[in-house]
Amino acid sequence: METEEDRGGTLKAVVKSRPEPGIDVLDLPVPEAGEGEVLIEIRAAAICGSDLGIYHYTPAYSGMKLPVVMGHEFAGEVAEMGPGVEGVSVGDRVLSESVKACGSCRFCREGMSNLCEGSILFGIHADGGFAEYVTVPQELLHRMPDGMTFEEAAVVEPLSNALHFVRDITPINPGDLAVVQGIGPIGLFSAQLFRLEGARVLLTGIGVDAERFRIAEGLGFEAVNVEEEDLVEKVMEITGGAGADIAFVAVGAASAMLEAVHLVRKRGHVTVVGIFPGDVGLPMTHIVRREITVSGAYDARPVNFPESIGLLESGAINARDIITHRFPLDEAEEAFGVAISKKGGKVLFVNG
Repeated sequence: METEEDRGGTLKAVVKSRPEPGIDVLDLPVPEAGEGEVLIEIRAAAICGSDLGIYHYTPAYSGMKLPVVMGHEFAGEVAEMGPGVEGVSVGDRVLSESVKACGSCRFCREGMSNLCEGSILFGIHADGGFAEYVTVPQELLHRMPDGMTFEEAAVVEPLSNALHFVRDITPINPGDLAVVQGIGPIGLFSAQLFRLEGARVLLTGIGVDAERFRIAEGLGFEAVNVEEEDLVEKVMEITGGAGADIAFVAVGAASAMLEAVHLVRKRGHVTVVGIFPGDVGLPMTHIVRREITVSGAYDARPVNFPESIGLLESGAINARDIITHRFPLDEAEEAFGVAISKKGGKVLFVNG
């Protein structure tokens, strides 16, 4: 743990500077913890699929703050506390939620701050965790269990998202067949959660996902390459023509969405968590006549974080095998190159 004198006046950070593809690694002033805030020395931070959209500056992120330090999945140690902070000590090992909510809108009052009407997201609206230090409101922090690594703690945020998507949004019964479309980290976490609920799971990916197929196999899942097999036919073969109970769309591809509504059974459920570049035309008559439910699912609720920490601590969820690559901040271009190529699982920045 560095002292204030050791830190000096600057930090290294991965910054989205301009409204165009690309990133910069810059030296910036170390922020000061304000009222109710804690300065965190980052030990590990993970690249999310949304960070790839920010990297490419896709339309979904055209309204973001620029410049901004990227990153919303991170963990580290408390370096200093701002005025009004109590119950936290220098050196405490912590992870953070990703959304600063207003606390007063309807959704915040009902415990759904993921849908806050005035939300501020790290790495999009406020400086995030792809840096050596970041300031965080105390109420967003969660203590790490003694046996948890910083790398595991950095992926509590995406696991919490998956937990919300699977347990809060998707109706599941033991023995259900859940087809998880997308074999990235969210898909791999969600597949494990479906299995914990007693569902049978079929994962899907494409040719560039070779390393992710290997991870899925190591986690005990069957996975289908949809460039080599017809997914709808595969599901109908497995189910005797009835269709799957659940389709879980964890990719932002129109083809996956169309597959989803055709592979589920009558009264089946489609949960959509991928971010799409544009509108998708759906066969509405098919959806209506089969009474298919389509639900969107976004981000995590605060209550999901303690449960995710417990799932990792108990070993019920395996995150270590999903984390495949680690880079220092000054190799950010290489890190994003790996994440964009999909030639691995979760890609992390590590400090110290």
